[in-house]
Amino acid sequence: MKILALSDQVMEIIYSRSIVQNFPDVELIVGCGDLPADYLEFVVSMLNVPLIYVPGNHDMDDFHIPGGQSIDGKIININGLRSMGLGGSRRYKPNGKHQYTEAEMRFHVWKLLVLASMSKIISRKGIDLFISHAPPYGVHDASDLAHTGFTTFHQLLSLVKPRIMLHGHCHSLRNLKCAETILYETKVINVYPYRLIDLEMYT
Repeated sequence: MKILALSDQVMEIIYSRSIVQNFPDVELIVGCGDLPADYLEFVVSMLNVPLIYVPGNHDMDDFHIPGGQSIDGKIININGLRSMGLGGSRRYKPNGKHQYTEAEMRFHVWKLLVLASMSKIISRKGIDLFISHAPPYGVHDASDLAHTGFTTFHQLLSLVKPRIMLHGHCHSLRNLKCAETILYETKVINVYPYRLIDLEMYT
């Protein structure tokens, strides 16, 4: 399966009628946050494949993409790919939307761990894909509070062991020099501004 993952910045190569020719074999679109709804809706309508997404720290409370499915705090099975998601970033404004303290995100991780455990009992299968807006602490993140990753994601990855984690949010040159990192047994990939990912390379 080939995934087109997007985050944070509108790209001309994507927002173009030539997207079908540029990305002919894509079977799933993943939105990692902070993208206009009409941009993602355009991609869905042109490629005519499913979209799953999580919100970024600049997205509104009622952020919704027609033709897409938010998996923020959820686990879904789409085209045989078991996926879970957590949106948002570290809290750097008192009333920031989709912003969380480490303790707040730890609570969301705990709920997702419960869902993952129940899902594995029922399906006897693990999680293939974890999508987020922010990265794990110390992996592709930055020193400023807004772009610091979540420590609790380490716990999530060490216990659930998804094959791949896709995130956005961090897009300085330093963050992009090493856009792929193995953390525990998971390949963590910074998808900013877009990445074409062939899942067969990560089996």
